[in-house]
Amino acid sequence: MPKFYFQLFDRDGVGATETGYDFDSIEAAKAEARRVLAEMATEGLPAAPLNMMSVELFDESRRPLAEIRLILEEIAKQPR
Repeated sequence: MPKFYFQLFDRDGVGATETGYDFDSIEAAKAEARRVLAEMATEGLPAAPLNMMSVELFDESRRPLAEIRLILEEIAKQPR
């Protein structure tokens, strides 16, 4: 079973996990990255200046495979 690693980026900065996680496929690892990102968002949405949080997925050789991002964008609307 392939081993994958995650690197988390949120308002507190970057945090890499040193523990590898086994998943049946890259798609299963991506699904877990999405779940982790959603859990991070429940602790607080991204804030300025980046307005972004992400989970980056690496293979067992620590090569990057994908990055799942949540971007918060505020769009000002002009009153009529």
